[in-house]
Amino acid sequence: MTEELYLSPLHTTPTPGSLAYLDGALSERKIIRFAPTVRREIRRLIRSCPRAGDLCDTFPGLLYALAARSGPAQARIGALSAVEAGAPLKVVARTLGLPMWLRRLPPEAFGDISGPLPQSPAFTRQIVNRLPRSARESRSWLQAVLFAYEACGEDFAIWLAGQPLFSDDLEPRRALAVLAAYAWHSGRPDTEAFKLIVVPWRSEIALDTALCAAKSWFNRVRLVLQLPEGALKDSWLKPGTALGFSFEPLLDAPSLLKEAAAMHNCADQYAERLVRDRCRLFSVRRNGLRVATLEIGQHAREGGVLAINQLKARHNMAVSSEVWQAAHAWMATQPALRRLPPLTMPESTWDQLAWWSLLAPYRNAHAGAPWFDPTASHLVFAGLDADLTDLARRGGVSSWLFT
Repeated sequence: MTEELYLSPLHTTPTPGSLAYLDGALSERKIIRFAPTVRREIRRLIRSCPRAGDLCDTFPGLLYALAARSGPAQARIGALSAVEAGAPLKVVARTLGLPMWLRRLPPEAFGDISGPLPQSPAFTRQIVNRLPRSARESRSWLQAVLFAYEACGEDFAIWLAGQPLFSDDLEPRRALAVLAAYAWHSGRPDTEAFKLIVVPWRSEIALDTALCAAKSWFNRVRLVLQLPEGALKDSWLKPGTALGFSFEPLLDAPSLLKEAAAMHNCADQYAERLVRDRCRLFSVRRNGLRVATLEIGQHAREGGVLAINQLKARHNMAVSSEVWQAAHAWMATQPALRRLPPLTMPESTWDQLAWWSLLAPYRNAHAGAPWFDPTASHLVFAGLDADLTDLARRGGVSSWLFT
């Protein structure tokens, strides 16, 4: 005997124009706003628990978490049962460990929400005033905020949420690593890395100021790693005196940091140029007092000839003609003013012990901070530098520091 199969009226294929057909099309338009990886599971959830479909509008992040199977299985089962029973969203969210501020975000925001989630009332009150400007930016925004919380804390995450950085896809662990570490150390005056910060981060700081301060700090970290005492031995020109002024080479991190602090200039930003043999810096002093900083480099038009590139007083002000005359008189005493520019980049060593020592408190507080390479190298720092420069581009920040 042949068994006949009958479809229940509830499972017939809706005809175009029917209410069931329109409802299904509407639901599908909502579902395709979620990440492709969870769409199939969302459809399954909605078929098994029709109330779950309401989450597309009321709490997309909660529906994503259920579909992506975030958290313990028992918690997901309990949350789904609560949804089916019509429990308040706050109860369901608490079951999955989700903060209620995620409810404000569209389906496009959700990718990976498995990391630590800020949940304090203070954070919730403030973050809702800094939501992404569009659904297109929402995923970059959420990933950046969650990383900022993980890498620095709630205050930094709230500040970052309000910045104009999310127009394109953003890889937060690369783009924000230096900025987050700088912000974290700004609140730790007992650390060695804090001593390298000129302008500390604070919650009211402007984006351009923060990025320039982070870049300055990053360059000073590089200076400490690349130019420990004795790293550079060739000053190109001999130290000496002329017309009552002395000219002393600046060849290591301690001397460059002291010069920058005393003269309020950027001598501490020259690590890479010095290591690459692009220039040499000298402190110009009179009776032991610093009066100017001198940069020696290749002549602009005469290849292989050394010349004065810069000669600046405190705060990069112009020096007097007396200082210029002394500088030229000192240059005239040099036995050799010819030096061929390097054809290849000289090999440089990095102080690995200093790298670990500087970041040790930060690594200890952030599970090793895996977004920073354990070994300092030219390649690692070039990558961090490029990412920080790209972040400045995103934020519309222009400064000589990023050129």
